[in-house]
Amino acid sequence: MTNKASTRRLLYRPAAAFRSSGAFGFTMFSTMVLLVFMFVAVVGLMLPLPGVIKFFGLPFTLAVLFVPLVVSLRGRSAWELGMGARSVSKARRAGETLLRSGPFTMIPDGTPLPGPLATAETFNFSPGDGSAPFGLIKLSSKNFYTLVLRTWPQGGEWNDQPVRDRWVARLGDMLTFLGQSPDFVAATITMETLPESGMRASTIVRSRLKDTAPALARKIIIEATEAVPTAEVRLEARIGLTWRADTMHRKRDATDMGNELARRLGRIRDYCHAAGLRVRPMLEREICAIARRSFSPADELDLEIGLMSGEPMRLRWEDCGPTSASDQHGRLLHDAAQSMSWTMRNEPEAPFDSNVLADLLSPHSDVPRKRVTFVYQPYTPAQAPIVNKDHNDARQAVRTHVGKLPERALVRLDSAEGARQEQARGAGVTRVSMVVTATCPIGADTQKIDTLVTDLGLSAATPLEPARDEQLVTFCAGLGFGVVLSEESTVSDKLAA
Repeated sequence: MTNKASTRRLLYRPAAAFRSSGAFGFTMFSTMVLLVFMFVAVVGLMLPLPGVIKFFGLPFTLAVLFVPLVVSLRGRSAWELGMGARSVSKARRAGETLLRSGPFTMIPDGTPLPGPLATAETFNFSPGDGSAPFGLIKLSSKNFYTLVLRTWPQGGEWNDQPVRDRWVARLGDMLTFLGQSPDFVAATITMETLPESGMRASTIVRSRLKDTAPALARKIIIEATEAVPTAEVRLEARIGLTWRADTMHRKRDATDMGNELARRLGRIRDYCHAAGLRVRPMLEREICAIARRSFSPADELDLEIGLMSGEPMRLRWEDCGPTSASDQHGRLLHDAAQSMSWTMRNEPEAPFDSNVLADLLSPHSDVPRKRVTFVYQPYTPAQAPIVNKDHNDARQAVRTHVGKLPERALVRLDSAEGARQEQARGAGVTRVSMVVTATCPIGADTQKIDTLVTDLGLSAATPLEPARDEQLVTFCAGLGFGVVLSEESTVSDKLAA
């Protein structure tokens, strides 16, 4: 007899989007700006100014400054969109959206990575306690250190629903543990689909064959491996953990930071194993190979053979970037390939179960190169009171509303109350975002790919929107190598609608 409790699926509440509410549905910053402008208008009426300035010029100027602060489009205020467009236009005029490297260019030595990863460097760190070395990525512009873990997800097998629910809970425990450190920045989980060449299985089988084996047996095994058709697309996964160097010594020298991360690595492994994830730290050569194949897909076969054979590839981090790249409005051109990136427009509006992302993460033959990256930014204990503050703001917005109360205000109050109760039960507070990147050859049907990826996002209850004029930085953020979009923002959060 089947136990109903073991087959019941748990529903998960969407992550809460905290918003500081003010009067008339505005944000607190917009409300304060409105009060200041009203005071300026009253003072202007009292001053001996010409009537045109007093009754037309001053009110019109204040309205032009205030209205873009409360008018939103695609979840952003008009001020944010205007300042972003101005920054993009300035970058295009300065030629910052184009990259050319190689002989007879301004970058004759190597092919460095573009965009935010231009200041990054990789190295293998050997801990002082004698444990196994691991690769680290140092982003000098932000003083970030990123540890990358190779993982093999186990969610596709026939596991009981309570097991899956326990895995989700343990993953939440790991994020809560990471958020207890004030120097932790973000955790990224990257699920990447790639064309299956068959060389991985062939290399492994050939390396394990003995020279003394019968020729017929060797021939049968090799033909069974190479001649039998395999899957068109394979799935790879990795976890990126990013910390901030919070002392001057760690900013200058990576030894202290590396030993500290080595000390935390054992606990992180335990949490990952409890969440059903087998993990191991990636080395520098593996990180470089991922970066190189992402920007130059034509080199993937050689990189795959080099990694499987174990021979030195002589691949430097300075040579992992594209020979040419162009950051355009809706796509990124790089080395005879083009990539399109999407970001999550907003959080899911309804509860969901553990299978909601199955279609989005599954390999698709129409989009063989697809990368889905989840970004988790836990709030530190010092930032945790934002939950109570958001709950108070939601209650205040309901109590002080004049006229018919909108349904959105009640939904926000219920969400704030749920987040408050979960935090009281020991759950962490985490900001969640997502980056989806699809790479295809030049000349491919981009409209078809855009429609397919957008539909996959809708099936996963996560509406996606193209990263317009931000393709390069979004592409780099999707790699999971320490680039966090919220840390790269040039517009203050106070200007949000």
